[in-house]
Amino acid sequence: MAIAYTYKFNILKKIIGLIMCVALLSACNQSSDKVEPKENTNQVQATGLSLNNESKWQADSTTSRHIVDLRTIVDMFKIQPNPSANEYQILGNDLGNSLNKMIRDCKMTGPDHDALHQWMEPILNKSNQLKSITDTTTARATFNLIDKQLDDYHTYFK
Repeated sequence: MAIAYTYKFNILKKIIGLIMCVALLSACNQSSDKVEPKENTNQVQATGLSLNNESKWQADSTTSRHIVDLRTIVDMFKIQPNPSANEYQILGNDLGNSLNKMIRDCKMTGPDHDALHQWMEPILNKSNQLKSITDTTTARATFNLIDKQLDDYHTYFK
């Protein structure tokens, strides 16, 4: 029963991810991928991410596409009633794989890139924690932190 549910979940996740990617790609074709360096933009603080002189940091279309993938993974996981520790571990692996693709495909440079990595580091750390989690209460709290960090992306990046 659990295998069939996981199989259906994975298919649904792929379908929604594909739809989101197509929508994002069509929107990205209307804008430029070129990231212009900005003067005096090193506003990343040691205590946390801040805006870029009261403006959002610039992300490229490849990064934005990967953010959609991460958001899809998390949103699809939210619909699971009472996930097990094993399902959280699978989620940690899925998020880790998606983050690794994002890192591999990253072409950003400069302060925008530094801000992106500061934003991404907590998600990377928390997804790694999920990979070996055994307590569902801790797993849920960790998942909620990842979900919140993904929401914060649009606060800091355009």
